[in-house]
Amino acid sequence: EQLVAAEQAVMASTGGAAWCQLQRDGRVTGGVKYDEGRLAALMGARRRLRAADPSSWSQVLADELQQWQRALTEVHAQPKPAMPWLAYRQGGVDALTALQEAVAGETVS
Repeated sequence: EQLVAAEQAVMASTGGAAWCQLQRDGRVTGGVKYDEGRLAALMGARRRLRAADPSSWSQVLADELQQWQRALTEVHAQPKPAMPWLAYRQGGVDALTALQEAVAGETVS
């Protein structure tokens, strides 16, 4: 569900235009990069989860989130962080955090 929502957000924020065209035109905004980060993180998590043993899914998801959090921290540590990269990394962290919370809620119920 979250992957579909991220895909729809990317389509809404890009108007269906190709990423390279948006960048060439100078139309890449923090909103586009945030949505792109969400989508990239969820697609990466899906790829890793498909290859993992189901009993290790919570650890795989935690590792993926930790990787995105480290990358966000690295961007923040730069003397002059680029806003598109901040938005991209924050989108990934937010998406994976929401996914982790949703999965935890399902196992508790």
